[in-house]
Amino acid sequence: MQRLNLPVISPKANKYTRGSLLIIGGSTRFPGAAILAALAGALSGAGYTTLATPISVVPTAQAHLLSIPVIGAQEMEGAFGAHAFSSILEKLNHINAVVLGPGLTSAPSALDFARSVQIWADKTSTPLVLDADALMASIPSSASSRHPHSSSESPTASPSPDSSSSLAYTRRRILTPHAGELTRLLTRTGTSSVEELANHQHAIVIAKGPVTTITDRQRMVSCNEGTPALAKAGTGDVLSGIIGSLLAQGMDAFEAAEAAVIIHAHAGQYAEEKYGTRSVMAEHLLEALPAVLRDALA
Repeated sequence: MQRLNLPVISPKANKYTRGSLLIIGGSTRFPGAAILAALAGALSGAGYTTLATPISVVPTAQAHLLSIPVIGAQEMEGAFGAHAFSSILEKLNHINAVVLGPGLTSAPSALDFARSVQIWADKTSTPLVLDADALMASIPSSASSRHPHSSSESPTASPSPDSSSSLAYTRRRILTPHAGELTRLLTRTGTSSVEELANHQHAIVIAKGPVTTITDRQRMVSCNEGTPALAKAGTGDVLSGIIGSLLAQGMDAFEAAEAAVIIHAHAGQYAEEKYGTRSVMAEHLLEALPAVLRDALA
């Protein structure tokens, strides 16, 4: 495995200086997705990982997260309530990065909730990883919709590369669609490629697949080191947790995205060697992460 330029842990580090990561997700239908993301975030080095999840999911989450605090939020029919974020913020101190979306569901109240989180992240310049149903939360359903952060741009307009707002979004927002989600995002934004989508959303896009592509519209890299063993539910949640952890530890967003994809791919390889292509589950990636991260620093 290639050596990665991961954040250095100071001998004088404490749990707060190593980065505070907030995972926001889960529902009664998909409680495990957010749990997987939280575990991946902690295993990938974040010093203080917190999970915020609907209140009825808390007992399940706490049973799996002995060292990770769990915040229960207001809910509606097993998913986040539209006004749940204010209660979450009351229980938080400084947050270095947020992962939003694993297990969220597309319930209207959950999508309204996700929009409020995204607005907060924009206002506070907090790095944000958008996964699963959160990907669609800020994008209107009309294919001719305008950019959600601008009232004057057309869907395919290209902002100037030196635009301060463009660079700000690139630094702090990462989208992680799989093939089906990417198709829906392209349709809703009226774009036709991953590069155009990154341009439209002022974000880094990680297009997951047999070959995973990462672009911020100015740069593009690909990773073909994955394995079909990763084609299992939950593996994307692990990837989101890894990305969020690296962001919380202070990595540049594009470098964090690229490093996380490589780490995730090699975790899949490690798990495949032990369990076989058919039997790898997302939990096995968590098991493999410590060895992969050691190799990445060797």
